[in-house]
Amino acid sequence: MSHKIQFISIYLQVFLLSFLFASENVYQFEIITTRNGLSDNDIRAVTDDRYGFVWLPTDEGLNRYDGYEVKNYNSNPFDTTALSGNRIWDVFKDQDGDVWALTDKGVDLYHYGKDSFQRFPTASRPTFLTQDKEGLLWIATKNSGVYTIVKNTGKIVNYRFDPSDPYSLSSNIFDENQYNPIVVDTSGNLWIGTTNGLNYYRKDKDFFTRFMSLDYYQNSISSNHINTLLIKDNNLYVGTSQGLDKINIGDLSIINRLAGTSWISMLGTYTVKQLLDFGPNPTMNGFWMATTAGIVYYNETFDLFDDLMWDYIFGQNINKMYVDPSGNLWVDVLAFPGLTLFDTEVFFAQMGLVLDDNFKLLQPDKNGVLSETTEPSSFTNVKVNDLHFDEMNNMWVATRVGLNQKIKTTQNFITENNLNGSNVSAVKIAPDNSIWAAHENGVDQLSEDGQVIKQFTADPTNANSLLNKETGPLAILNDGRVWAASQSLGATLINPTAKTYQRFYEFIDETSGSKLQGKVNSIFQEYIKTKNGPNYENIWFATTAGIIKCTMSEHTEDAPKFSVYKYEDNVQNDYLSRPSAILRDLETSDLWVGTESTGLFRIKTEISSRYINDHQIEYEKIELVKHYIIDKNDPKSFSSNSVNTIISDANHNIWIGTSGEGLFRYNRENDNFDRWSIDNGLPSATVVSILSDNSGGIWFGTRRGIARLLADGSSVRVFDNSDGLPADIFNAHAVDINDNGILYFGSVQGLTRVNPSEITINEIMPKLAINLIETIDYEGNRNFIEFTNNQLSIDHQVQTLNINFVGLSFNKSAKNRYQYTLDNYLNNWVDNGTNRTVTFQRLEPDEYTFQFRASNNDGIWNNNPYTIGVRVKPPIWKTWYAYTFYFFTIIGLSASGFYGVDRLRRKSLENKRKDHELAEAREFQLRMIAKKIPDYEGMDIKAFMRTSTEVGGDYYDFFELEDGSFYAVCGDATGHGSQSGMMVSITKAGLAGIESNSPDDILNRLNKVVRRVDTGRLRMSLSVCIFKNDKLYISAAAMPPAYLYSAETQSVEEIEIRNLPLGGLENEQFELVEKSFNNGDLLVLLSDGLPEAPDLEGNLLDYQPVMDCIEKTAHLGAAQVKQALIDLADDWLGGSKNPDDITFIVFEKQPDEDKKAQKELEEKDYKKIAQA
Repeated sequence: MSHKIQFISIYLQVFLLSFLFASENVYQFEIITTRNGLSDNDIRAVTDDRYGFVWLPTDEGLNRYDGYEVKNYNSNPFDTTALSGNRIWDVFKDQDGDVWALTDKGVDLYHYGKDSFQRFPTASRPTFLTQDKEGLLWIATKNSGVYTIVKNTGKIVNYRFDPSDPYSLSSNIFDENQYNPIVVDTSGNLWIGTTNGLNYYRKDKDFFTRFMSLDYYQNSISSNHINTLLIKDNNLYVGTSQGLDKINIGDLSIINRLAGTSWISMLGTYTVKQLLDFGPNPTMNGFWMATTAGIVYYNETFDLFDDLMWDYIFGQNINKMYVDPSGNLWVDVLAFPGLTLFDTEVFFAQMGLVLDDNFKLLQPDKNGVLSETTEPSSFTNVKVNDLHFDEMNNMWVATRVGLNQKIKTTQNFITENNLNGSNVSAVKIAPDNSIWAAHENGVDQLSEDGQVIKQFTADPTNANSLLNKETGPLAILNDGRVWAASQSLGATLINPTAKTYQRFYEFIDETSGSKLQGKVNSIFQEYIKTKNGPNYENIWFATTAGIIKCTMSEHTEDAPKFSVYKYEDNVQNDYLSRPSAILRDLETSDLWVGTESTGLFRIKTEISSRYINDHQIEYEKIELVKHYIIDKNDPKSFSSNSVNTIISDANHNIWIGTSGEGLFRYNRENDNFDRWSIDNGLPSATVVSILSDNSGGIWFGTRRGIARLLADGSSVRVFDNSDGLPADIFNAHAVDINDNGILYFGSVQGLTRVNPSEITINEIMPKLAINLIETIDYEGNRNFIEFTNNQLSIDHQVQTLNINFVGLSFNKSAKNRYQYTLDNYLNNWVDNGTNRTVTFQRLEPDEYTFQFRASNNDGIWNNNPYTIGVRVKPPIWKTWYAYTFYFFTIIGLSASGFYGVDRLRRKSLENKRKDHELAEAREFQLRMIAKKIPDYEGMDIKAFMRTSTEVGGDYYDFFELEDGSFYAVCGDATGHGSQSGMMVSITKAGLAGIESNSPDDILNRLNKVVRRVDTGRLRMSLSVCIFKNDKLYISAAAMPPAYLYSAETQSVEEIEIRNLPLGGLENEQFELVEKSFNNGDLLVLLSDGLPEAPDLEGNLLDYQPVMDCIEKTAHLGAAQVKQALIDLADDWLGGSKNPDDITFIVFEKQPDEDKKAQKELEEKDYKKIAQA
């Protein structure tokens, strides 16, 4: 009985282990090919270096991959720091983490910081490279013996076969198919297997002892052709073409031939191709053996050899084996492409138990992408060359058709494909978990698994249908009826059971008869239980014309009753001015109201009475409790005027999503707010929808994807297209959750769902490295800068220093974020977003320390920053020896001191002359800009310039073209005063003489004009844009980004064009960008004076606040954007004078007439809006 119980126990253990394996491990891959920048698709090997870069050798050079892009390295016979050859056979990572490339001509060491190679030639092609315990490199070659390299000194020694020396190497010939032909034993001595004998190298004696196969002598190795070597404890195992041998390192006189004795092959085949230790496994000691007839394993505990019995491995010729960090075995079988995975957990736990469920077949499809399959098939062109697991446990498979990378995190979001529309403006979950989605073609009801139940649409010829096809907010009543708001005016009440529709073009107050027409922005519903009377529901509509309260009886035959609260311009009821969101506070019973442009309010309702036709009638009136506005002295105040959504979580916390200021949470105790912005990790400052999940996490849709805030508010996780999102832009209020905790979000490209409980967090921090450091001088020449030992030195004449860095994680790398600082220049860390380059202009001679850090795709930061020292060398007249010369010169001239009074007088006169010259320069600069803003039909243009103390050289102008269109320019000249004035005058004269209707052509011609004038080191940065036929054409020469607001998407796009300034390179070709420019769209051109303006502590404003300011006010028009940017500058400067000119131009495409009237209404309230 006890034996049966023990058997059942073992069986259950095995079953559970195999079940866990089957359910947890999913293998999905993506492929990297020449389309992604590889020099060739046939990848021979893979390794990573100490910085995390992945290196890929091919027949067309060496490739370095950082998760974003591939950098190619090629041979150059005239450059000794380039690769020695383009055919790279293998790569090797040494004990320092540095990479060596094995070429046709030798081995090349890559020097990080120099981005170059050091060549070590060999007489024939190297086939294998390893390193001993002292760091000495050992290289086996095709037919020129063995080489050693001392890495630090570069010393090379060649060991060859000498027929006259019995203590020399037994053979010069090695085979590229040998696996580990050179190994280091426990004493630090080396064993070297050639194609003609085994050699033992004693380091202290510096000679070789040969071990040869003798047919007549059993105490010899089984064959002279050595395929593989393995050191295991104090034994050397030798795999040959004829068997397996064992040599005790302590007693070299005893050689045991194991083939046919300890090891009996079931198929009678004894060719050993590879020996591989079991790897990181504490429960079973031994090794794997790849043969021409399958895989054999050796169980050292039982001194037992046995075959690995599985249909697709037993009897097969094995190419190669790999062991992963978990101890699992990966097998490349000659008969079919791909890899076979043997999960060894059960095998080791049960001392050799093999189950079919523990094997997986991974085979490539027609594109070379590996995937799981049940039966092997054959594609002869897709061969696996190598398998590698890097230090972050990323899995890489090198094949003949590209590099496969295992996807570590799968897409979390799933998009519903059965909707009748794409722009999902609202989503609601019914009590039966069916999904209701509103879109541009009506309303769809879907089952929980996404199948269509019913579709509702508008029919102009049938009153029993929706009011309009374009449908907005939804509300599902307790009795099953559904409110569906129109995207224009009014709403429809749907009774799905009775199949009836009630249309409401306007809402009429039941007591006063007052009528309200408006677009419904959002709907809030509350279920009211009464003690005596019937229960009912209140449906609150936030509309563009005010608020509507709709009381719905439980009896479907009763008509809805409306209470109307309209906005009136002459009454202090700003909470009714275009309300966008409404919510009942369950703690206070107050109502929270958010508006499009007048901010956030808390109001209360109470019963009052009024006389209508001599009858006293009770009604519910609204009174203001508090208006939340920004207090510049209180960082906890509410700082937005544009509210998109308001929700209450399970703990009755109030959350507010805004346009331009991010996410807010109300603090009841202090009557103030906590805020999360882009600085805290939000993908966008515009939050359009909010929802709390079952674990207390806060989810929100934005204009740049979806994000989740942990319940404790500590960190934000961002989701984008790489997570399965159908779009970046999500719609206001379009979010809901079902009974199973699944969340649904509506976007401009469909409905997507996610199960928060299935999302895992990537806890692996990215590794940090520098990709490139370069300088740009006044002539526009780019120069690579070495940063050996993480130190760099540049000349004081350098105009621009560019540092390109990377956080290496290889897991949705596009979501990695970066921060940097420059000690002795910046006072804090700067959030660089996902940008991996930082630029510093005209650094003063000094010592600096540059640091950067990165987060992975899930916001896990590497808080151990990468640090590099930066020295800007002073000019010769500011060096210590120059100051020594000055010192003695001053002593020698001290006798001439009586001239000092006269020098002071002359200095005073010189200062007055400079002040006069500065005033003339400012006047000249103002004469250069456009005399007046042109009045072009269909375009509202606003411009602003505030000159600096020294006159910074900013410039803007407008030029009309023959066809009636026009182009505008905005620029910034280098230098100050008269020098910058000269550059502006050259530019203006050049533009006047150029006839062209293409911005890039204008810049190309103007560049030649500036070059001909020979302005020395003076340069001109300039943006040129042309507006024509609802299109915008723009080109730029070293100018800041332009910002384009789309009225359709209500979002701002940054247009960044990277070209050198005018007067730089003679043949510089300027990039042309084309964009749509429709009614209501807005473009802002600006110089660097505003984003690089310093506050009183020296902190720069930066570009993100400028972009946020534009995004927040662009819908109000050009005049409001201009004023908001001026206010932004004033607030940031804090009363100080701007050190550089601040210039910007705002262009607004005039909307239709009906929109103009609305714009005039909005402009009346701008003073309130400008506080945001």
